[in-house]
Amino acid sequence: MFKRRRGIFKGVVLYILKSKPLSGYEILKELSKLTAGRFVPSPGTLYPLLSYLESEGFIEARETYVGKRRKKIYALTQRGEEFLGKLLEDEEFRSLIQTLESGGVEDDLLVAIRDELVYIDEVFDEVEGRDKAVLEEIYIILRRLEDKVLAKLKQI
Repeated sequence: MFKRRRGIFKGVVLYILKSKPLSGYEILKELSKLTAGRFVPSPGTLYPLLSYLESEGFIEARETYVGKRRKKIYALTQRGEEFLGKLLEDEEFRSLIQTLESGGVEDDLLVAIRDELVYIDEVFDEVEGRDKAVLEEIYIILRRLEDKVLAKLKQI
């Protein structure tokens, strides 16, 4: 799979928005469809990434209303198209997109876990986290996961 993992999810989201503007929910559905349901980030990880992409000028958001409900629609900007174009010049990224498009996503739970952790790592840097209790809870969860991984490694 993709060895140069930094920025992969940014690129996949930009690739999804290449075809047409979508809401966050629609982006989640497209990610689910592309990965055969194996990788669907939570809204709590997708929306900070969308905010980051918007702040970098790669996408723009506009609000619309469906009835009385407010809905944000995200669209690729010229800068986002240029960034995506550079990513698509990378053979590994192109290969990943082709794999996703063909439905040939690895059927491996560990791969899905790894990909989710990479995604969280990527988005975490962009989140304004000042809530000590939440950060401590995240730390405890990660320590517990570390203990589980070390235990599995000892079994191998």
